[in-house]
Amino acid sequence: MFTSLLKIMTLGGFIAFTGIAFAEPLRLAVASNFTSPIQKLAPIFEQETGHKIQLSFGSSGKFFAQIQHGAPFDVFLSADQAKPDKLIEKGLALKSSQIIYARGALALWSASLKSVEPVDKTLLEARKIAIANPKLAPYGKAAKETLTKLALWSKLKGKLVQGENIGQTYQFTYSKNADVGFVALSQVLAGDVKGHYWKVPNSYHSAIKQSAVVLSSSHQKEVANAFLAFLMRADIQQKIASFGYQTTPQ
Repeated sequence: MFTSLLKIMTLGGFIAFTGIAFAEPLRLAVASNFTSPIQKLAPIFEQETGHKIQLSFGSSGKFFAQIQHGAPFDVFLSADQAKPDKLIEKGLALKSSQIIYARGALALWSASLKSVEPVDKTLLEARKIAIANPKLAPYGKAAKETLTKLALWSKLKGKLVQGENIGQTYQFTYSKNADVGFVALSQVLAGDVKGHYWKVPNSYHSAIKQSAVVLSSSHQKEVANAFLAFLMRADIQQKIASFGYQTTPQ
C-alpha cells in the first residue's frame, strides 16, 4: 500500500513539475524596429517573474492581418497606434490594456557613404534609396512624409526600393544594395555598422506612436498586462530611450 501511495505521490509531483515546465510562454508579436530592444528587455522580465516569453518579429501590417485571422499571440507591439486602435474597434484587443510604449525616431542612414549631408544633395545623387512600404509600415509612411516635406518625393520615386517592413529596409541599406535608407534610429544605434546618419526632425513627419495591446483571445491576460506595465516602468522607459526612442508620459 505504501509503495502504491509513493507511486501516486511521485506521479503527482511529476505532473505538477511538468505543468510548470511546459507552461505556455507569453507570445509577443513585435514590430521589426523594436527587435533589438525587446531582445534585451524580455530576459529582464523573465528573470523578474519566471514567465517565459516567445518573440515573433515582422511588419505591423502583417501581424495585424494575422491577428484578424486568429494568430495565437498574447500581446501585439505595433510600430504605430492605428492598428491596435482598429483591433480594439473589432473587439480583438482590450482597450484597457493599450499603452504607447515608445515614440519612434526616423534616420536617413548609409553604410557606405562618408556623409549623408547635405541631405538634398545626397538623395538626389543616390542611385537607390531604401524605404519601408508607406502603405504598410509606419516608418515608411514617415519616410514618404519626410521626402514630401523636402519637396523630393516626386523627383525620387524612380529611385526608391521598398522593403516590406523596416527590418528589410535596414537590410537593403546594410548590404549596400541601396546607397541610403530611411530606417529607425534604433536600428542604426544597435547595428554593428554605424556608417553615417541624419536624424530626421520630428516636425518632418507624423509622430510614430508605437502602441501595444493585449489581445482578447489571450489565455494569459494577467501576465500580458503585467508585461505591458513592465514596459511602462520608469527604469524600463529609460532603457527604451537609450535604444534610440523618445518616451513620453501617458
